[in-house]
Amino acid sequence: MKIIVLGAGINGITCTLKIKEKYPNYDVTLIGAQFSPKTTGDGSGGLWYPYLCGTTPEYLIRKWGLETYELLLKLWREGGYGISLQPIYVMYRKEPKPAPEWTKKVFGYTEFDRRQLDYFNNLFCVNYVAGNTFNTFVVNPSTLINRFEQQLDDLKVKRVQGSVKSLRNPFLSNYDVVVNCTGLGAREIVPDDRVIPIRGQILKVDAPWVFHTIQDINTGHYIIPNDTFCVMGGTGQTNNFSTAVDDKDTDFIVKGCYTMIPTLKSAKTLSYFVGLRPGRDEIRIEAEKINGKTYIHNYGHGGSGFTLFWGCGNTVLQLLEKYTMINKTSKL
Repeated sequence: MKIIVLGAGINGITCTLKIKEKYPNYDVTLIGAQFSPKTTGDGSGGLWYPYLCGTTPEYLIRKWGLETYELLLKLWREGGYGISLQPIYVMYRKEPKPAPEWTKKVFGYTEFDRRQLDYFNNLFCVNYVAGNTFNTFVVNPSTLINRFEQQLDDLKVKRVQGSVKSLRNPFLSNYDVVVNCTGLGAREIVPDDRVIPIRGQILKVDAPWVFHTIQDINTGHYIIPNDTFCVMGGTGQTNNFSTAVDDKDTDFIVKGCYTMIPTLKSAKTLSYFVGLRPGRDEIRIEAEKINGKTYIHNYGHGGSGFTLFWGCGNTVLQLLEKYTMINKTSKL
């Protein structure tokens, strides 16, 4: 069987790896307009933190997220994947909704009482009304993607730099199954106008004294250290296609992050990054038959790529098995 995976971000890499590991005799090709370190995922914060993606059912976010959490725990124990295990402090300026179900499955989830909240308000120099903490994983995106790429090379997976503009492209007629992990590109390739850009701008700084992640839920500011640098963010601007660094956004980011951790003022700026997250009102993981060919879609993850990628890859693999064996259409 010949299978081609479209898109070389974390979701495309993962699907390719899982398919080839399960079916080593299949002819599997990965094609991407960009490979690491030039993918959108390479510039992300790499934080594991589930949140609702539009109307995607909460039980699926929980399922995909926890399957990824387990994978990150395994790789962290092995070492060499650029994965850090660290506390995250999630802070609220307004009363939050009740904790989601996934918080029962992660390490050390605790909601702050008044004494703890006073402590963190003094620590972070902000007057928060609620907060919680647990132990999460932060991925150095390029390190993890590169390790996966090495595994693809070891499995003799063909990687091609290029792109297709339509799922009806004659080039795809040579393959029995097309796995569509094109992210924002699905807007044109499918085409699917429900896919929209969510512009994210961040700074990467050298701050080796920061050992924990902080999220200010209500302002959108976050500080995420990994094993090499510290990410300061960020923005989430819907339908903004600009990939240019915006000085006003930079000013917004640094002022907010400096308020939380004033010592970041002395951190050396390493780089700026702007990426367009592939937003959608609902993550699309769906298989369909078109003219006898199986297409499996896996896109619309927004900023949750490194939170959901392994769980979503599991579902893609299940759909591949189901739709190549049963020749039937379904949707999750």
